[in-house]
Amino acid sequence: MLGIPGSIPSANMVFTPDMDIRQLKYFIAVAEEQHIGRAAERLHISQPPLTRQIHALEEELGVLLFTRTKWGVTLTDAGEYLLDHARDIKSHVELVKEHARQAGRGRIGRMDVGVYGSAMLNVIPRILNTFTAKNPEVKVVLHALNKGRQIEALHRGQILIAFERYFPESKGLRIESIYSEPLCVALNARNPLTELDCLELEQLRDEPIIGEVTPSIAIKALFEKHRFEPIVVQQSQDMISAVVMAAGGFGTAIVPSSLKSLQLPNVIYRPLRSGAESPIELHCAYRNDEQSPLLISLLETVREFRSLG
Repeated sequence: MLGIPGSIPSANMVFTPDMDIRQLKYFIAVAEEQHIGRAAERLHISQPPLTRQIHALEEELGVLLFTRTKWGVTLTDAGEYLLDHARDIKSHVELVKEHARQAGRGRIGRMDVGVYGSAMLNVIPRILNTFTAKNPEVKVVLHALNKGRQIEALHRGQILIAFERYFPESKGLRIESIYSEPLCVALNARNPLTELDCLELEQLRDEPIIGEVTPSIAIKALFEKHRFEPIVVQQSQDMISAVVMAAGGFGTAIVPSSLKSLQLPNVIYRPLRSGAESPIELHCAYRNDEQSPLLISLLETVREFRSLG
């Protein structure tokens, strides 16, 4: 008989830290094979060390797990109880190991991402969709934060990466350009300029313009290049708000071409012939010292998107 003579099987056995996974693996093999010799062959070890491991497990638990028969071994009540839980423990350990491997490759976990305004349209959803399709076990959590709060959240480690049109230089952060796109014009449907297929910037000289509170560098550069100041009649917090205001008839907005995906009543988009002269860029920012596999994995997707143009 395997085990400690005279010990009493107990369904109330205590699982202790000293019980290692290898012992459980050996126990499961013996229980399933119901034979020490066959279990040893299955485990690619000799019988004596296997028997010693089973004895050590029984001593640790203080119960008999097997009784001998002329055909091999059978489980005691305590052994049956342990087998039910041992299989669960072994499966859980294997799952944890696999999840650890996946996490190490940036394939599982939670990733907090900062986004804001028009940066959330078109390009970022496409990048995130590609990433999540490849990594379905990664939970991506979006945080709508303006530029200042994004930078603060990056420094504090509250988000892994942020997406915006423009980031100022900030110590400890790395900034990458993702995508460059031309500008277009968002017009109210009543505006006579909608009858034209394409607009020149000069045709906006007398137009009431909806500008941003913090004007885009690209738009400022475009007007400076053509040497006239726009007539700004309204100010918006971001470019999405500017298109909404154009829909309400408050003026005309110059916006990135990707905003054409924002279809609102009474808004008609027209290409701007000079819109490619000062393209507007989309950037991402992340900490220089960040080594998260999740970030590395997402950056691979970002750079693949950038390489495709």
